[in-house]
Amino acid sequence: MNPQTFEEQTERIVEFLLVDFLGTESQVAGRSLHCGNETDSEEDCSFDVAIIAGRLRMLGDKFNGELEASAQSIIADSVRGQSGAVLQDAIKSLSSAWCAQDSSLAYERAFLAVSVKLFEHVIRMAPKMAKQVATSVTNMINGNSAIREFVQCQGGWENLES
Repeated sequence: MNPQTFEEQTERIVEFLLVDFLGTESQVAGRSLHCGNETDSEEDCSFDVAIIAGRLRMLGDKFNGELEASAQSIIADSVRGQSGAVLQDAIKSLSSAWCAQDSSLAYERAFLAVSVKLFEHVIRMAPKMAKQVATSVTNMINGNSAIREFVQCQGGWENLES
């Protein structure tokens, strides 16, 4: 069954990125993440998590700046149970900085790009933190009404361009 809500879609996308960044198979890999042979309308069939995740990665690649220091800070603060707050602060700060450098860049696009790139860096540097960081990224995106509105104004995750 296709994910119907923004939250379900976000969770599927982050789970797909998690598997992709770890380079391993998991329970997510066995699920049907897009519509396949279902007889739903074409609109329902347009949610292909692999394509969406690829677009988000390309978006992040455009802004692949100095993220390693932020990733190391997130990893260090996870010992104190503060990785979620540090991750959110780092994403907000880097997103604002990127927008200041490029006035044509929407904050929400920068936010998504930084989220994906920091997620990737942290997972590559500390794979044992993968699930914890995935949960933080999912909650952060789902809990941000501006990001939700931005994605919905694009026509949903499936229409978000890199």
